[in-house]
Amino acid sequence: MAGIGILGDIHGNLPALEAVLEHAGTLDGWLCVGDIVGYGPFPNECIDRVRGLDARCVTGNHDLGSTGLLDLSFFNVFARIACEWTNAALEPEAREWLSSLPAIDRAPDRPLIVHGSVRDPVWEYVMRTSVAAYNFELFNEALCFNGHTHVPMIFAFSGGHASEVEVFDGLSLDLLDGTRYMANVGSVGQPRDLDARACYCVLYPERKVLEYHRVEYPFERTQSRMSQEGLPEPLITRLAYGR
Repeated sequence: MAGIGILGDIHGNLPALEAVLEHAGTLDGWLCVGDIVGYGPFPNECIDRVRGLDARCVTGNHDLGSTGLLDLSFFNVFARIACEWTNAALEPEAREWLSSLPAIDRAPDRPLIVHGSVRDPVWEYVMRTSVAAYNFELFNEALCFNGHTHVPMIFAFSGGHASEVEVFDGLSLDLLDGTRYMANVGSVGQPRDLDARACYCVLYPERKVLEYHRVEYPFERTQSRMSQEGLPEPLITRLAYGR
């Protein structure tokens, strides 16, 4: 079995997405934890690529904000400007598809997928063990994938207690029977863990292994297009530093 790719927080960054897909090669399927658009200058192209993967996909706060389904007053000024730009740039078919995405995707014998958390799929940041512990009480699946923080993290729940698992490039984690996991897949298009490389995961269900990968991509191409489109300078600069 080739494995299942998991990605999220692409944020309209086509060069990063293309680098991830090339690095991953042929897989048996894909999951996406949302925020396909927002911040970046290639929203329609990224939507087309994700649709072409036939991925199980959920919506994120920037997907909702960029389609007028979420009040932009909840966003900081730079994110709001980017959502407004994306809203104007979206093609009708791309907008329709993006607007149709669910907040939670769950199916028997499959990983649960959310953007933020199970408690609050759109907004909650799961960055502490205490927050993860509360969310573990809200689902029974052995594995939940999420994003939103732009920082790859794994929380494990066993014996009534939650703990954090160290995540690093090339991590190959054995998923233990009797232990449940919340795995934040990091960000393809705007990492915030001081590593500018795109991040994604591959799940091997039969071997019960989860791998993390970081991929170099030409962020200058994204920065150049953002400048051409007049997107905020802080959003452009941060791509080089992963913050």
